[in-house]
Amino acid sequence: MTSVYLILLAFAPILAQTGPNEFNERALKASDARQFETAEKLFQQSIELWRAQGEDYALHVAFVQNNLAQMYCSMGDRKRCSATLEQALPVFRRTLGVKDERTLTVMNLLGGVYMMLGDHPSAAALFREAVPVEREFHPNSVELGRSLSGLATLAMQEDRAAEGAPLAEEALKVAIQASGDESLDAALAYANMAEAHRVLGRLDRAEPLFRKARTIYEKQLGPDHPRVSSVLTQEGLIALQQNKLATAEQTLARALAIVAKTCPDCVYERVAAENDMALLRIRQGDLAAADALLADVLKRQEQSGSVPPAEIAVTLNSMATVAQRQKRFEDAERLKHRAAIMTSSYR
Repeated sequence: MTSVYLILLAFAPILAQTGPNEFNERALKASDARQFETAEKLFQQSIELWRAQGEDYALHVAFVQNNLAQMYCSMGDRKRCSATLEQALPVFRRTLGVKDERTLTVMNLLGGVYMMLGDHPSAAALFREAVPVEREFHPNSVELGRSLSGLATLAMQEDRAAEGAPLAEEALKVAIQASGDESLDAALAYANMAEAHRVLGRLDRAEPLFRKARTIYEKQLGPDHPRVSSVLTQEGLIALQQNKLATAEQTLARALAIVAKTCPDCVYERVAAENDMALLRIRQGDLAAADALLADVLKRQEQSGSVPPAEIAVTLNSMATVAQRQKRFEDAERLKHRAAIMTSSYR
């Protein structure tokens, strides 16, 4: 499973150049400390204060909305993240123009959220709009790397890995040139390049790149950050593909522990790790454990309300496979039928 979520957290908070007010500053600090309820109240107070100043301060409102949206993303609440960014982006477009890097940053962030929500056409439209602007006006910027990474990830998710690999490679070069080999943007790009190699079956090339990305995240963000968990999930999948079952189990267990500790509402990250752990349990012959993991995945997907039906259908089909191996044939047929309905409704 492509670590699409890696693109989501790649953008540092944007501050209004005229100076964010005290509430916005306090909200940013609270958000960094993962005190989300406090941060949300402070962001909303900041927004109300700027709005009270009149339409001339619409851009100030948009800056704070962008910060609030990024907090929602870090919480795993992609629906509120996208809704807030959709309010802010038109103001950035109108006041700063699409050539401004800050507008491009918001476009890239919203594109990443759309990917997480399964809205590939909307994500692709934003990335494709941004790339030519970035190539002309900001050829050495991190934003070009982010847009290219987005397009690469879309290609890999849509079984076009051969098309996505060159984009991921270019994104990595741009990220290193723009922000250095040990930056968070470089880590994102290393992970995307690694995923391209993994999807194309080049596991020996993917493994060290994932390790490089994880090392950067651990150094920059700490060992228990959700981004670390995401890369560990991919490393665990590689170990599973290499039949290194003990390594896969250890790696995936650590990924799940990180998500449970630091981002319990991050559905995508939890689901990715549990899916891979279920594959491991199937390989180990522990069908009951695999079934329990997949049942939890399905529950989280359905409760989130933001997981694309096609992804839920994949989980249902995996559960059907386990049920069939357990000789629960009626359950298997029921699950396959539900998956077929989900797939047809998605088209």
